[in-house]
Amino acid sequence: MEELQTTLVFIGLIAFFIMVTLMLGVRERRRTRSKLLHSLRESFGRPVKKKTSPERYAQIPQYYRHHPDGFRIDDITWNDLDLDLVFRAMDSTCSAAGEEYLYHLLRAPALKSSDLPYTQDQYGYFAGGAHEEERVRLQEILTGLGHAGRYSLYDYIDFTTGLGERSNLPHYIAAAAPFAAFALMFLHTGIGILAMLIVFSINLITYFREKAKVAAHYQVFNYILRLLDCAQELEKAGCPVFAEDTKKIPELMKAFSSFRRGSSLLLGSVGGGADPLGLLLEYIRILFHLDLIKFNSMLRQMRGKQPQIDELLTITGRIDACISIVSWRETLPYFAVPDLREESAFPFSVRGLFHPLLADPVSNSLTAEKPVLLTGSNASGKSTFLKAAALCALLSQSVGIAPARSYSGACFRIFTSMALRDSLQDGESYFIVEIKSLRRILLASQETESAPVLCCIDEVLRGTNTVERISASAEILRCFAGTDTACFAATHDVELTGLLADVYDNYHFSEEITDGDVRFSYRLQPGPSNTCNAIALLGALGYDRALVSRASARADRFLAEGKWQ
Repeated sequence: MEELQTTLVFIGLIAFFIMVTLMLGVRERRRTRSKLLHSLRESFGRPVKKKTSPERYAQIPQYYRHHPDGFRIDDITWNDLDLDLVFRAMDSTCSAAGEEYLYHLLRAPALKSSDLPYTQDQYGYFAGGAHEEERVRLQEILTGLGHAGRYSLYDYIDFTTGLGERSNLPHYIAAAAPFAAFALMFLHTGIGILAMLIVFSINLITYFREKAKVAAHYQVFNYILRLLDCAQELEKAGCPVFAEDTKKIPELMKAFSSFRRGSSLLLGSVGGGADPLGLLLEYIRILFHLDLIKFNSMLRQMRGKQPQIDELLTITGRIDACISIVSWRETLPYFAVPDLREESAFPFSVRGLFHPLLADPVSNSLTAEKPVLLTGSNASGKSTFLKAAALCALLSQSVGIAPARSYSGACFRIFTSMALRDSLQDGESYFIVEIKSLRRILLASQETESAPVLCCIDEVLRGTNTVERISASAEILRCFAGTDTACFAATHDVELTGLLADVYDNYHFSEEITDGDVRFSYRLQPGPSNTCNAIALLGALGYDRALVSRASARADRFLAEGKWQ
């Protein structure tokens, strides 16, 4: 009788502990959800404060790499246009699927207006804070999907397919052993408790030993389960502007009916380590090997399901990225719906163009009927204008939003050659890197069966001497003028303005120098530049006045006499 009472007291203490833990878990989840909803409401339409680890950021291109079809922005253009920074400015997504899909959009601009990823109705549905509760509910669902650790789901799937068959027999024994020890407690309490401790110790050791073998792959199933729950909740939410996407979900879910069965205990806690209920469920999974048993069965059931997983990731990523783009659009001073055509490179017309990464940008307008040659002094705005023009085209074709008052242009294949460096790894000088970069654009411009090319080139052939630079630059730029290419080139070589006047329109940026102070307007003006400011900038930045005076005199003599002294 006394042993029975001791057993009942022990069971009662365990029950009390479980009840308290459940109550604390419910309270913590309510608190976490309240903080999340507040954050989602407050952050929409504001600059992104999201931080992504370097390890995770390196894996964000994985969706893009697994969908290689069509035109792609190459690495040179991506780096020239600071598209990592543009992506980070746009990325307020709630899930890895959203991050990877948004990145994919920026690297894969549409070459047909009909291939744009979203309609203006989809953007407009949440614009200006409209349908806030519906948006917040979608973001809450997507936050539940979250991330697959530091890596992309595609990394894990690629490795998991090679795991082979795994037996569940040892784990079934591990799951049954605690019940046998518990039953022994009713025969002899002391021996039963000792047996329970021994069983739990063995289960812990064997669990972590086996878990270490599959830990990297285990992320796959936890994330796929969250993906399935997320997709189901998105379909239930019934957002009308995403109906075409979510109507595919029920059919895709049929492939995972057995995969999901009995998997609820495997899902991680929303509150992480601060959630008592999540901790309790984690201990249950460990002591009874529940997640290892489910892992092995899921491994068999997942084979051949990669196409359905990819489609579900696309659907969830599209919804997440769309909301993120709308939020970013709200941070712009203004924007335009682009007028895209699938014809010749010209005309290229933009009004009120600005660079979306600048805090206080100066806008410019241009209507070009043929290639454009930009001249002007240092720091006057040439490079920024080139980047803004290329970004305008890219954003118009990738997300259907132009950072301008209005924009009309072709669906371009976009290339740049701007912020190049010599390659120590490949043993190539700056000039070799530069001519290779220009050659790739020349080859693309000569593909007559493809879409028009938009190329932005900053300081053509700056890596060589003046005579050869001007001669070769004139011929290269003239080649672009003979193809269906919208070429925007910036140069300090004013000689090019005359050599190319028959095939290029000339524009320039200028500045005012007053009492040694240089002021830039950053306004695009017609015609070639007739000023230089490099020597004046030396004075403005504190160089010795005598040095500046001698340099200026030497330059004036050369311009007057045509030779250096």
